[in-house]
Amino acid sequence: MNYFLRLVVYVFASCFAQVALACSFSIVYSDQASPPYYLGDGEAIPANPGITVELLTQAAAKMGCKIDWKRLPNRRALRELESGAVQAMMLLSYSPERAAYAVYPMLGDAPDPAYSLATLSHSVYVKTGSTFKWENRQFSPAQALVGVNAGYSAADEVRKLGLSVEEATSTTNNLQKLLMGRIAAYVGQDLQVDLVIEDKHLTGVQKLPVPFSSKDYYLPFSKQFFDKSSASAIQLWKHIAEVRKAQGKALAKKYLDLY
Repeated sequence: MNYFLRLVVYVFASCFAQVALACSFSIVYSDQASPPYYLGDGEAIPANPGITVELLTQAAAKMGCKIDWKRLPNRRALRELESGAVQAMMLLSYSPERAAYAVYPMLGDAPDPAYSLATLSHSVYVKTGSTFKWENRQFSPAQALVGVNAGYSAADEVRKLGLSVEEATSTTNNLQKLLMGRIAAYVGQDLQVDLVIEDKHLTGVQKLPVPFSSKDYYLPFSKQFFDKSSASAIQLWKHIAEVRKAQGKALAKKYLDLY
């Protein structure tokens, strides 16, 4: 094989290798269910995986790509995103701390909600009959201990309000601690917490009427991946917006019907 032919073969092989790399996204998400966005606990991915898993799978397919899914505890998932061990993390809210190692679809100085995966609300849960209050962006009593799920951004938000935070590995653990009186309140994602309360027939838990927060959640990429494959990342974000607009209602209805 002469030099020119070898060069042509090398160029084509390199191009195919780059396409293959771009068309296999490694995405991590929590191993604790957050219905209807992702279902099931542990490493396994159920047959009906959840709205955002299906949404992302469809968005990647529009590029001719597939997704290599990985499920981990939230803190470990964040570490893998920071190290570049995975290319992206599903359903992550924005914070300046996370933006130091993850790339979000930005519009000026803030992430662009047009490319979000979902909007989730957090609420404050207390034991029935508790005098604990959440009003005017203030907790009372201010010295109370508040529970949150490990690795969730709500922990930093509660700390910024001057309260002590105790993190637990799951929604169930936090609710048990609340009922045992080990924490004064629990700040958790509405849909996730409400479903656990219903599923386990828990009594004695009260949701306070004023939401703690409502935030958009995204698919941020590791800086390592974005530096090498920004075009692929941006294209996937665009397809996320398209699929959410076209299929969002149908996916929501599917999972509503499952419950």
